[in-house]
Amino acid sequence: MALVRIRRALGVVAVGVLGTTVLSACGGSSTESVSASAPTSGAAESQVYVIPQQVGVPPYSFLDDGGKLAGLLPDLSTALGEEMGVTVKNEQASFENSLLGLQRGAYAWVPGADVTAERLKKFDFATTLVESYGFRVKADGITIGDSLDDLCGVSVAVTAGSSPVSTLEDQSKKCEAAGKKPVDVQTFADQATADLAVKSGRTDASTATSSGLGYQTRTEPGVWKITGPIYQAIDIGFASMKGDGMAAKLQQATEALIKNGTYAKILAKYGTENMSIKASVINPEPHA
Repeated sequence: MALVRIRRALGVVAVGVLGTTVLSACGGSSTESVSASAPTSGAAESQVYVIPQQVGVPPYSFLDDGGKLAGLLPDLSTALGEEMGVTVKNEQASFENSLLGLQRGAYAWVPGADVTAERLKKFDFATTLVESYGFRVKADGITIGDSLDDLCGVSVAVTAGSSPVSTLEDQSKKCEAAGKKPVDVQTFADQATADLAVKSGRTDASTATSSGLGYQTRTEPGVWKITGPIYQAIDIGFASMKGDGMAAKLQQATEALIKNGTYAKILAKYGTENMSIKASVINPEPHA
């Protein structure tokens, strides 16, 4: 299927400097608030970076059978922290709240964020993965053609705040302008609830990353069918606040993980080798 590359935009608030994280004494309970980019003082202290992880989006991030966070992004975040000499605390958050939390200074960076022209005005990115988007329906559901125009009249579940929202809304307007039914774009808190909307018959399809589609189809055989266009080629990066210096640290740490083989091992663990990059780039030009 032809890859449709579409620029998307998502508005976020003005430039700021990343706020505070927590310093905790190793083996102790005392804590001290410091800037996320500030150096630790003393060998007995370990800087803690709180990182948001959206659950229900395998293989990116999800809860394992024991209810613990697992997936490509938590593993990469933890490995980056180790390379940077800090402790990473992964915690659950919706994607929307992840970006808002970054702006409030609650998080050191946001993993798994698509690089867009609009976001580049407010955030810095260090790329970590490459990806695209597609659609899935129930195994006995409708079949969607290979063009975005084939989405006219289709109801689609999508994660709130994610980049496909604007793409689907723009396509809906094109459908109406052509005298066709609009795309019924319905947003949900996370991928799991978006998929549940399809399973329950509330929507015809859900959209997700191509790697996520493949993973879910393999792990839930007979439940899903992949159909429709592959669209929106994207660079995926770790987002940080504009000008706070975190992107350079993330880039250097990613490069180190690539060279020492840790990066490849993490991707292989989740069957996502096709998403690998050869080098991390700061603030790349978004795909047109």
